[in-house]
Order: sequence, then structure tokens, then C-alpha cells
Amino acid sequence: MQNNIRKNKGQIIFFLIILLSIIFIYFKFFIKNSQPFGVTILQVSSNSMLPTFKKGDFIIIKKQTEYAIGDIITYAIEEGNQTYYITHRIIEKNGNEYITKGDANNKDDSQIITNDVIKGKVLFHK
Repeated sequence: MQNNIRKNKGQIIFFLIILLSIIFIYFKFFIKNSQPFGVTILQVSSNSMLPTFKKGDFIIIKKQTEYAIGDIITYAIEEGNQTYYITHRIIEKNGNEYITKGDANNKDDSQIITNDVIKGKVLFHK
């Protein structure tokens, strides 16, 4: 009897995870610039954060009111009419200005990052 209850709880949790995943994917791909529950799902496009995560991994980010040294953040940079997203670790903080660096990179990122370009902090990756 106890095993059946545990099995049913496990099935319900699995079902809820799948359902939430489908909802997130729906919002991400069918409703542009949406952030259901304030989170965004992105796919990593380079190996600059090895060994933390690699190209092809999925990350979930969420906008925060504050960021700290050691946080991994995603921020936007504009080049011409293109927007690129960079996901790197904060290595220095001065008020609301941050210096970031990819874990696998040899040098810091050249631009100073401010809160207005930060899209969120990485909460989960897989």
C-alpha cells in the first residue's frame, strides 16, 4: 500500500514537471519576449562557461533586484540591429556595475555591465 502511494506521488510530480516544461516551451517559442513566472529559458550557444555548462545546455534565468560576485548572469549587448545574449559569471562589482568573465575564458569581458542590460541570473541548467 505504501509503495503504491509513493509510486503515485512520483508519477504526479513527474507529470507536473512535464506539464510545466510544456508551458514554458509554449511561452518561449510561441509568444515572443514572454517571461512566464518571470523566468526565461535559453540555450547555451558557446563553451565559454565550461565546465559549469556547455554549448547546447538549457538554462533558466530570472531577473533579480540585486546581483553578487559569483552569480552567473545573462545580459544583452546590441551590435547594429542585432541583440546578443552573453551568460557569464560576475567577478567584480562596484555598485550597480559589474565585470563578468566566462569560466573558460582567459580574460575578463571588455564591457562594464549595468542592471539595465541584465536579463537575469541563472537559476538552473541542464
